[in-house]
Amino acid sequence: MTRKRKTSGLGHASWLETYSDMVTLLLTFFIMLYAMSTIDAQKYSLIVQALSKGDAIVTQDDLPIDDDLLDEGSIEETPIIEEEDTDDIDKLYTLLMEYISKNNLNDSVEVSKTEEYVFIRFYDDITFNGYSNQLKISGKAILDVLAEGLGSVDNYIEEVIIAGHTAEVERDKSTIDRTLSTERANAVLQHLEAKNVINPAKYLAIGYGLYSPIADNNTPEGRAKNRRVEIYISRKGHPISYTNIIKDTLNGIENSDVDSSVSNNIVNKQSLDYKNKVNLE
Repeated sequence: MTRKRKTSGLGHASWLETYSDMVTLLLTFFIMLYAMSTIDAQKYSLIVQALSKGDAIVTQDDLPIDDDLLDEGSIEETPIIEEEDTDDIDKLYTLLMEYISKNNLNDSVEVSKTEEYVFIRFYDDITFNGYSNQLKISGKAILDVLAEGLGSVDNYIEEVIIAGHTAEVERDKSTIDRTLSTERANAVLQHLEAKNVINPAKYLAIGYGLYSPIADNNTPEGRAKNRRVEIYISRKGHPISYTNIIKDTLNGIENSDVDSSVSNNIVNKQSLDYKNKVNLE
């Protein structure tokens, strides 16, 4: 009689062990996918960098910290340092000063600045010949540098006011001073405008004639200083544009935010700022 082969009871459960292992691996896999889908991209990048240090020891400081896992106030927030604005109107001032120093023009050009404006004064020895409204080569050269600077800071400029001045000569009875000063201011304006570096509406030319001297007209040295062109470049919002105030007045437009008394104060302040630059004392 043939013996029946004994079947091991363990063999019946082998498929269950394989199945349970597979389920465990699948669960692990889905947990990993979930974790990767919710991790912050920046933190993931930092983890990769930390784990890619080779032989270097990865410390807790190297790893990103999840704010949600920390108690509120347990870590001090790192202050955000804003980058300095290198394209502010100060860049224009620096460019001009470098050109003046490099070309030894300190006696012919003066440049100053405040929080509200950059002020430039050109004397006649660099800009115009006597009784002429034609720019000299030296004047065009420095105006080209100025145009380059204006273009680089256009977004920060409110207005560019160009003022022409002449000197009073006792023996000269001609009446060209007012016209000549205006023509010189316009010559500078047109040279800058032709460069097409800023909105032409920002330019304003004024002819003061001989009525705003900064030195004694009785001496040749004083008259030489009085023959000049000055450029007042105001920062955006410092102060409100002369041109806009004039347009609003001529067009009868009332500004709801600024009443007439405030507008007058603004105009007076702007006039005082400019006159302080024009007068010696």
